[in-house]
Amino acid sequence: MKPSKLLLLLVAILIPNFSHFAQNDSLNYKRQLQFHLINGYSLSYLNLFCPSSGLRFKVDLGFNGSSENSDHIQDYSANQTDTQQKFNQNQSNNSQNLNLTVNYLWISNLAKEINFYLGIGPLISYSRRHNENNSETTPSSGYTYSKSINETTSSFFGLGIQGVVGIECNLTEKISLLAEFNLDGTYSWDHWQTDYEDQTTSLNKSGNSEDGNSWNYGLNNLKIGIAYRF
Repeated sequence: MKPSKLLLLLVAILIPNFSHFAQNDSLNYKRQLQFHLINGYSLSYLNLFCPSSGLRFKVDLGFNGSSENSDHIQDYSANQTDTQQKFNQNQSNNSQNLNLTVNYLWISNLAKEINFYLGIGPLISYSRRHNENNSETTPSSGYTYSKSINETTSSFFGLGIQGVVGIECNLTEKISLLAEFNLDGTYSWDHWQTDYEDQTTSLNKSGNSEDGNSWNYGLNNLKIGIAYRF
């Protein structure tokens, strides 16, 4: 089936469901607290205007970090003398990101315990990445000691829009399971900073910074969480 025909079929199926659910006043709650815990962390507050629509305020948080240290020794001969040279390298990486979104949600009751929802709204995003690489060479004799530090930091601030497609499955009267995709599109202001320090014989420092702008878009991983209705 062609994508255009598939889209028309999906719209034809969903519109009657939305219309039917808009007339259904059986819901006995007006608010939700939502927690996404798999493939991303987020906290959301949903305020329903009616059973078929509401406004959701969402905060997405992300963080990651790693560190690696390696040592090795190299044996070699110079001027008929056996000697060793020790190498040490330490590398660390960390990243953080924060998204603030307001989504207007349309909700459709597909089955007795299953709701389908679509959403769209503005997005503010910020992310930062930092990489540090330290290397040190210590010879036993005849060669020069060397040590260097290389740091790179990048930050991105973006404004854009977020689309939401999700499913809610009611587990109990108050608790439900959520699964959703987010499609983000942003225009961002970017900054990169690189610093290099050489401590071999004397302290030598150098640095470079760069600014730019970019368009970014992407479909996030399927995020799974739970919701509490009240």
